[in-house]
Amino acid sequence: MSGRERFRVHVLGRFSLLTEGAPITNRPRSRKPQELLQALIAFGGTEVGAGVLVDSLWPDAEGDAGYHALETALYRLRQLLGAHDAVRMEGRKVSLNRDRLWVDMWDFEAELQRPHDPGSNGDNRIARLRRLYQGDFLQHETEKPWVLTARQELRDRFLRAIRDAARDCERARRWEDAVSLYRSGIELDSLNEDLYRGLMRCHEELGDHSEALQAYRRCRELLTRFLGIPPNAKTQALYHSVRERAAYAFAGSGL
Repeated sequence: MSGRERFRVHVLGRFSLLTEGAPITNRPRSRKPQELLQALIAFGGTEVGAGVLVDSLWPDAEGDAGYHALETALYRLRQLLGAHDAVRMEGRKVSLNRDRLWVDMWDFEAELQRPHDPGSNGDNRIARLRRLYQGDFLQHETEKPWVLTARQELRDRFLRAIRDAARDCERARRWEDAVSLYRSGIELDSLNEDLYRGLMRCHEELGDHSEALQAYRRCRELLTRFLGIPPNAKTQALYHSVRERAAYAFAGSGL
C-alpha cells in the first residue's frame, strides 16, 4: 500500500478491518458503522446515494429518521477508523477514499476487468483471482438483499472468468488444465451444468470415460437433491454420447 493507505478491508470470505496490519477491535455501538462500510463497498464505494444506504440499512425508518441514522453511523465509522477523510459525504452522496483504504474486492474487480487475452496464460489470471477470492462476499455476515446481490454478482463473474479460461485450454487441447479449472468452478457452484459438461468433455478427450460418467452422476445427484430436477437435455445428450463411446472402447479392447 502507498504511504497514505492505512486501512485494509477484507470482504471476500471472512470480514476483517485492519490498520497497519493489526485488526481494529470492535467497539461498543460499532456494528452499524461496520455495516455501513460493508454496504458502501457493496454499492461500489463511490458516490453512493444516501437514499440507497438508508433503504438498505434502515428500511423501516420513517421520515428523516433514516437520514439521521446514516449521519450518526457515518460519524461513528470515522471514529472507528480514526480518520475523518477516509469517508466523505458530499451532496447526499457517500464515498470511500481509495487513497486511504485497500479493499480486496476492488483488486478482485480490477483483475476481472482487465481485457481477456485468449493467447495469454489464463491459468495465472485465475490463480491471482483465487488468491483474492477467499470466499463469497461477506460469507459469514448478514444476508440482507444488498449482500446477496453483491455476493451472487461476484460469484457469477468469477465463474465466467474460470469458464473462459477453461475453454481457452480446451481450444489449445490442454485437457488436464481445463479439467482443473472446471473442477475449481464446480467448487464454487456445484449446480452449474455448463461446468459439468465441460468437465465431461475434457475427461472424454483424455480417454477417461469413467471419470466423465462419474461427473454426470454427481451432477444428476446434486440437481435432484437440491433442485428436484434432472440434468437438462444437453447434459443428458452428452452423457449418452460418452456412455456409447465407453461401451465401444470396452468392446474394442476385447475384455
